Amino acid sequence: MQQEDYIKRQIDQLGRVLGKILADLMGLKARRQASLEIESVSQALKTELGLTIDDLTLIPTDLFITTLLDTKKFSDHNFEQLAEIMYFTAGELNGKNKDVNKMNLLYERTLVIFEVLDKTS
Repeated sequence: MQQEDYIKRQIDQLGRVLGKILADLMGLKARRQASLEIESVSQALKTELGLTIDDLTLIPTDLFITTLLDTKKFSDHNFEQLAEIMYFTAGELNGKNKDVNKMNLLYERTLVIFEVLDKTS
């Protein structure tokens, strides 16, 4: 029972972190500081999850969901927030017309998350 409470608290904390990153992302987007935005999101993810945007693109697509489920204990809500973060980050890369490969990988990972969420909900 105590371990379940600990895991639940960790999942809740992860949700708050992803929510804060998303809120920060939206605030920076309003100010149109794309490069700072991507760096800020990547740093926040690294600090809180031990992963950067680049790390997320390096995980093989077929292992993406299971890696996050097994190592980070993501919930559906966490996946939704991460998908939004990756979608907005990919959009910023698209707006700058740079690193098209990373942008495509982020969009691909976002789609994978939404497909899994669609099947499980």
